[in-house]
Amino acid sequence: MITLDDFLTQGEAVSALIADVRAGRSAHAIALTGMPGVGKRTLARLLACAFLCVGEGKKPCMQCKGCKRVLSGSHPDLLTPSASEKERSVKVDHLREIIHALSLHATEGGSRVVLLNNAERMTPQAQNALLKSLEEPDESTRFILTASGDAGLLPTVRSRCRVVRVPPWPRERIERELIAQGASKENARELSVLSGGSLGLALSMQGDSDFLKLRQLCEGTFFSLRSARDVPEASAKLKDKRDDADEILSVVEQRVREYLLFSMQAGPEPVPAAETRSHESWLAARPRALENVLAAVIDAHRYRASNVAWQAIEEQLLYIISEEILLWQPS
Repeated sequence: MITLDDFLTQGEAVSALIADVRAGRSAHAIALTGMPGVGKRTLARLLACAFLCVGEGKKPCMQCKGCKRVLSGSHPDLLTPSASEKERSVKVDHLREIIHALSLHATEGGSRVVLLNNAERMTPQAQNALLKSLEEPDESTRFILTASGDAGLLPTVRSRCRVVRVPPWPRERIERELIAQGASKENARELSVLSGGSLGLALSMQGDSDFLKLRQLCEGTFFSLRSARDVPEASAKLKDKRDDADEILSVVEQRVREYLLFSMQAGPEPVPAAETRSHESWLAARPRALENVLAAVIDAHRYRASNVAWQAIEEQLLYIISEEILLWQPS
């Protein structure tokens, strides 16, 4: 099982946050951001354990009643919205129980944690409803938000949180975790490259052959355009994947972020898959062009939440990629 100590090597911002939480000097609101699969939810749950731990010594102890109840989701002072994972947005109605509970004392008389995963899915109305609690926090209450990016969070919400970006996992660390989960060395090495630093993605691909096929589809479409003439063919391959749209967009967002970090000399060179045909184009793209593509992917997520037709969304994104990315042409 991954522990809080495993995150100590995930950059200075994350290790400083953990140190502050353990020392009892954490901010009342924390926003964990980063690409899908880097462990934001796991880290958030472990931080909640630390806040609600009643054991002795270094927190969380992972053995006391408080830690075990947090891990099982049964702790009465761990508050989460009623929205299900399948719902595309978190509305005010989903927060009503939390907002009411915040007006009362903690059930067990100690600390209380509000855990909001996928906070970027909160509607502006829901975020505004939560804002008063963030502005006038109870001393015993801590807020932990997770988001794939902070673009979906209102500036007023972000400004009241300690925003910590959780970076991608090193390939060697992902390999070790996959091998510990039963993968062969060869399979672990391949998945660690394909996952692009997302431990969650690597674990998903290990246990789900359909997910790996979805990843290959993304590489063979969004990352294989040579010109706008390729868009209709790529769009035709994607049009029947409406049920997988959210997962597809998450994969594309992650890959675009990898190329953007590389273009800004802030990350390693992305490794192409066997299906990728325009890797050189992406490597040669200017940061501004990659930022524009990333913004288009984030917009595509929003269009999905607004029930815009999937074929229109993926086709528009393909055309934006063909326009923004400096296409490489063989000599």
